[in-house]
Amino acid sequence: MCFNYPLLSLRHLAVTFLARPDRRMNRRYLPHHCHRRSHWRVATAWLLLALAAGNAPVHAQKPELLDPRVTQSTIVDTICRPGYADDVLPPFDTLQRQKEQLLKQRRVTPEDASDYALDHRMPILLGGSPTAAANLDIRRWDGRAGQRRKERLAVFLKRCVCTGDMPLAAAQAAMAGDWPNRFRNLSSPTCSGS
Repeated sequence: MCFNYPLLSLRHLAVTFLARPDRRMNRRYLPHHCHRRSHWRVATAWLLLALAAGNAPVHAQKPELLDPRVTQSTIVDTICRPGYADDVLPPFDTLQRQKEQLLKQRRVTPEDASDYALDHRMPILLGGSPTAAANLDIRRWDGRAGQRRKERLAVFLKRCVCTGDMPLAAAQAAMAGDWPNRFRNLSSPTCSGS
């Protein structure tokens, strides 16, 4: 059984889509056209929540952060391909020089340098540019907004994009926004945002 929802408001529509129980276990009992609809429901809900939130952009903040080769239509050949990030990343020596330059700009002492990671503002796993200077920054490894949590979230969002449960633009918007507060619990997240 498929459901049609009345269009009351963006927020109501998004909440209605997200409130539907997960039907993954019952997919074989749904008509074939509902399988495709379930992916679009989740994608539409993310998009509508981003629009309803007002402060969450639908696209990444700046185009210079993104790799133009990665779009929704090319994810199978780019970010969803095993080994993609390793193939597009610059050599380790280049990354290390960029990190050292950023550490100097931020006046981080050599003793504290190991507390920081080279951060791609828009992760490469979500279509961020691997070489653009605008996409590079340094970030502490630990903490709620630390690099470890950010990398874990990027891997999770990439999986959601590659399984079709979330559009690429919604994953990029989640990372460009206030991800430490939006994704407080990374122990058992779902593609629908909880």
